[in-house]
Amino acid sequence: MKAMILAAGYGTRLLPLTTRKSKVTLPLAGVPVLVRILRTFRSLGVHEFIVNLHHADDTVRACLARAGEKVVFSFEREILGTGGALFKAKEFLDEGTFLLVNGDCYYSGFPLDQALEFHKSRNSLATMMLIDMPQGEKYRGVEIDSEGRLCRIAGLPEVPGHATAPGLHFPGLHLLEPELLEEIHPGFSDINRDIYPALIARGAPVYGFHTKFQWLDLGTPKHYLEASHKLLLSSEYPERGAPILMGENCTVHHSALLEAPLEIGSEARIGPGCSVRGSVLGDSVILESDVFVEQSIIGDNVHLKAGSQLSRCSAVDLDGVLEIRQWE
Repeated sequence: MKAMILAAGYGTRLLPLTTRKSKVTLPLAGVPVLVRILRTFRSLGVHEFIVNLHHADDTVRACLARAGEKVVFSFEREILGTGGALFKAKEFLDEGTFLLVNGDCYYSGFPLDQALEFHKSRNSLATMMLIDMPQGEKYRGVEIDSEGRLCRIAGLPEVPGHATAPGLHFPGLHLLEPELLEEIHPGFSDINRDIYPALIARGAPVYGFHTKFQWLDLGTPKHYLEASHKLLLSSEYPERGAPILMGENCTVHHSALLEAPLEIGSEARIGPGCSVRGSVLGDSVILESDVFVEQSIIGDNVHLKAGSQLSRCSAVDLDGVLEIRQWE
């Protein structure tokens, strides 16, 4: 089975972390986001992947090379959206049912066999994976009828429907048939806003499979940090007494306080009197004495001067200039 992973986006909500780096290359409990996705779906029997690229494409190529992951790349000189990305990759995706996967999420426990059975039993052209709306979130919902047929996606199409389930959440996974690609034209388009509503309106066989699996949104600093904490606190790392993940060749002064959950990249240097709590630190980060960092994301090569204090911030080094952005 084949899959297309969407990795071309700018990651604007994660700025400045994504100024010169693709969001799919960010570390998530020690493994880059995109590498996690590839390994997850390989374990489910998906063995061929195409990854679309645009923003900071060199960082994605380098990330996968370091991880030993081999994929086909589809570079977009101008960003094409999810529909346009599919059209550009149609020759790769013409051999049967395939997956379309958002590249900036975490997935675990996805029941691929059940989803395929549902998709095939209905001769579906396209099937969105749907989960219960996450508690406390306000994503625009997807509506289905009693047979699972799609009625509306974020209110579209604006025609009468007979939805029988409350608004469900779409976490970025589709099962698609190659025939769907005939519905897409060259240039920019969005499959959820442009393609699905037109298919629903004319009664095409497009469905939503309501299921359960773990999905974590990584699109904002808050969500990304929460996901990192969840993984570090999970049974994925049962061998450690405390959920602190530290890369190779780190130096931590004996007077520094490290408070889990915490991820620290390789070659980091943490000086005397520092306090680092519930954060993600990249490779080669230097904290001079008495630096305080909590609930923050610190990019590679950032050097924080003595006495610096960061709380709920993202920080990156841009050619020796420190850019810090606070977030809610």
